This record gives sequence, C-alpha cells and structure tokens, in this order.
Amino acid sequence: MADLRDTLVFLRRGLRAALFFALVAAAGAGPAFADDTVGSITYLEGTVSMVRDGADVQDVAIGQDLQAFDVVKTGDDGQAELSITAPRLPRMTIKVSADTQFTVETGMVDGKQQTTVGIFGGQIALKVSKLLEKQSVSVRTDSAVMGVRGTDFTVVAPTTGDVLVTCDEGEVAVTDDQGKDLSAVPGSVVEKQPGAAYRTIPVAVADAEKFRGTWRDARRQFLEQNVLRFIRANARLYRELSRQFNALHAELNRSQGILRKWAFEDRAGRIGSSAEVLQERKAIAGLLVRMRQVAFRLERVSFRLERLQALHDRGVGAGELEDGTNTKVFFAQIQRERRDVARKLALTRYVTKQFLKRSQGQLPE
Repeated sequence: MADLRDTLVFLRRGLRAALFFALVAAAGAGPAFADDTVGSITYLEGTVSMVRDGADVQDVAIGQDLQAFDVVKTGDDGQAELSITAPRLPRMTIKVSADTQFTVETGMVDGKQQTTVGIFGGQIALKVSKLLEKQSVSVRTDSAVMGVRGTDFTVVAPTTGDVLVTCDEGEVAVTDDQGKDLSAVPGSVVEKQPGAAYRTIPVAVADAEKFRGTWRDARRQFLEQNVLRFIRANARLYRELSRQFNALHAELNRSQGILRKWAFEDRAGRIGSSAEVLQERKAIAGLLVRMRQVAFRLERVSFRLERLQALHDRGVGAGELEDGTNTKVFFAQIQRERRDVARKLALTRYVTKQFLKRSQGQLPE
C-alpha cells in the first residue's frame, strides 16, 4: 500500500486513474464510517473474493465484513452466503452460486432507503424479510429491475444476457427495459430468452430447481453454438460504452481538487463544512449520474466478455467482428485495457460512496 508521501508525489503529477488509487488505498487505511458495513459473509467454499475501492480484500473468510459497493466474486468452484444485517436495511440472506459477480448498493431514493443488488452475471438467491414502509429492495440486471416484497427468490443471469426469475415465496415484480411489468410468484417464473421479450411461464414450485438447471444448460448450449454472434454484439457495446466512459472520466479529472479533498477526509473520518459540501455536490452530481449509468452497463458487458474470451481461447468463436477486426486482435486489446477499465469502474463506486456521505445518503439524480 502506498504511503501518504508517495500519494502526494502522485498528486503533483495530476489525477490520472492509475495514480488516484494510490490515494484511495491510503484513504482506505483510515477509519471506516459506521454506515459503511452492511453485513458479512456467513458461509463460503471454494474461490471467493471481494474488491473494495479498487483493491482486493485480503484473506476473505467467514465473518468478513461486507461494505456497500464492494464487489463479490465467486470462481468456478466458489459458493458463498452473505447476511445483510445493518439496522437501517431489511434483513436479507444472499446465496451466491459459482461464477457470479454482484454488488450491494444502498442509498435514499424518493424518500425510501433503497437496497440494490446489482448482479453482473451468474446466479443469486435472496431471502428478504418483510420491508418497512420506507424501505425498498431491488435486484438489477442490464435488462430488468426486480422489485422485491418480503420474499424468497432466485435470479439467473448467464453470459447470453438472458434472465430467469423464480420465486419460492411471496412475489417479485419484474420490470423490463421497455417498462413492461410482470410478476414472478410460486408456480410462475419470468424469463427472457435471446431476441425475445420477457414472459411468464407456469412452473410448479416443486419443479423450480430442476427447471433452473435445465434452463441454465439450455442457455449454455445456445451460447456455445453462437459464440461469435455474442462476441460481436458485446464487442460493439464494449467499444461504445468504453468510449463514453473514458470521456466522462476525462471530465471527472477536472474535479481532481474535490476528489483529493474527499479522499483525505475519508482517511480522517470526517467531511467538510456544509457550505463546502453543497458546492462539491453541485459540481459532481450531474456527472456522477452519467458515470453510474454507463458504468452499470460496462461492468456487465465486461463480465460477459471475460467468459466469451475463455471460450475463444479454447478455439470457439474465432472470426471477424462487424468492422473486420479479427477476434484475436480485439481480445488482445481489451486484455490490455482491462486494468484501466477496472480502476475507473472502482473509482466511480468510490466517488459514489463519498457523495452519499455528503448527501445524507441521497443518491444523485
């Protein structure tokens, strides 16, 4: 971990993303705000890792605290269970299957304390206690939002970009990217398949687990038969989103004075005066909204491309992209860019956390 003297040297050279994380790492050594921790890991096996403020959490084990905006990852052999226990949030258990990535975000939206589980890909099962009037819980993929009432349900989001929602108890309201509302209840699941709209289909409660397994197998088979098609589609999205994201971070670089101040305040466990905070939020809020929108989609595209690259490296899906670029050349390019993209995504989450500490938990709108 870089010490403060090294950080100051870096800052004199300008706030490039690669150097900013020396400051973030130093800030992370300071005391955590009391509301940072939302729960902990209660079970794990196999490969399970966490990323916090752009750095790997070392020696992840049962009892490890979970903070808002941490990214949780399981490997091909990994499983985990997390318990959300923060007093301001509804009690929740999250069971994480192998090869899954997600994050838990919290913040005030429209007067409610909102908890959002953002799944990049994979499978998670949630059991959520009854919500209070001013609490809300949702699960987000890049094509739908699942609004939760006290319930027990599972979301599957494979590399194909499809979604399956099965509910064992209660009800899950699924809103797709066209604004259409559907409900997953015991005996009826919500699914999206390639090129099709979301729909509900009847599945007996007793058959739900078997159905999920069959559904995942079918999606995996479809992916392996259409790897080049999915590489092309995700490559197109990646190029557009990364271009937008880089432009937004170039704009953020103009507010490096604010970011330096926030990072040092984070290390000291304090925030500035009301007048300072008001001015800083005004300068950052609009840009942060746009950054979060692009980052949300880019994280999910990046997750899919990593898995598509694994197939490509085995000789499946090689060919040319829509512009004639060879797939091998494309994957070599994003491999070079991966660290920079990860840093900028982590920086976006870090700035969001600092904004929340200066807005009474109100997410920027």
